[in-house]
Amino acid sequence: MNLLRKIFFGSALIISLIMLTQPAALADEVLWESGLNLYIKITDQDNKTRPNQHPVTLDAKEIANALNAMEILEKRMIKEDEVNTVFSFQQATLLGQYLASGLQKARPDEDIVFALVSNKRSYVVIKETYYMAGRAFYADDRLHIIIGDYDKLPDKFRERAEASSGNTSGIHYFFDNGKRTKPSDFKQVLISKDGINNYKDESRIRRDWFVIDVKQASAAYVAAVEANKKLDPNEANAELIRQEAARIAKERREMRMEMARMRKEMGENQGGTPLTVEERLKNLEELKDKGLISGDEYDVKRQEILSDI
Repeated sequence: MNLLRKIFFGSALIISLIMLTQPAALADEVLWESGLNLYIKITDQDNKTRPNQHPVTLDAKEIANALNAMEILEKRMIKEDEVNTVFSFQQATLLGQYLASGLQKARPDEDIVFALVSNKRSYVVIKETYYMAGRAFYADDRLHIIIGDYDKLPDKFRERAEASSGNTSGIHYFFDNGKRTKPSDFKQVLISKDGINNYKDESRIRRDWFVIDVKQASAAYVAAVEANKKLDPNEANAELIRQEAARIAKERREMRMEMARMRKEMGENQGGTPLTVEERLKNLEELKDKGLISGDEYDVKRQEILSDI
């Protein structure tokens, strides 16, 4: 019994010494915060299979320019599709400043996460508050940004309930900052620009993941702004409309071609023989992953395929 007691206490002592010599987990380093829900901070990587190129020195203004250049095509239910920037001018300026300072001090196993807010018109005159959250890091000589929550509305019912109970500080939201391993619900189509692309993994394009050559995207943005200044207001507006219409038309053509190709493949393989149910379901899943069909369209078509069994 004495021998067992000695072994037990000896093992406990060794474990305690090991724990004391291990570095303590570091808390997130807050770069900027406002209230309960808005922040920019350094945190651990979400997936530590590959180190980032941190620390790195980037120019804050160039980052802001690149973020201002990021435009997406947003589909609308009751009106024409719209071209919008991913970030507002204020968000791009704020992120530019703190991404530059944060990436200078971040370790290779750390990312920068953020939660920001903006006001947008949801209807003709009504403005709504929207939250967005994401993750940023530098790898492969590019700035990477993954969008998690986007256009997330506040819980007004809960906020009113908290206010009526005497809570004047507001409520704390938990945001999705995006992940390397899983796409978020961000499905908007990126408009192709110099130095700005979507990330492509082995099987699909990640709509929620942007890869940015900061210097190239910034230079293209500055050149476009300067060129626009040389036009009179009427010409400038006409030129912007023409450019956006051309971009939208190009995106739509590419999407129609891709959908036609995929739908054809859903009916037959390269040899002209009918596809199996498994192959048709796989192609249908690929259409959904690429954002070429909606969830409802996916469900309807899936039932049609399964009904053929």
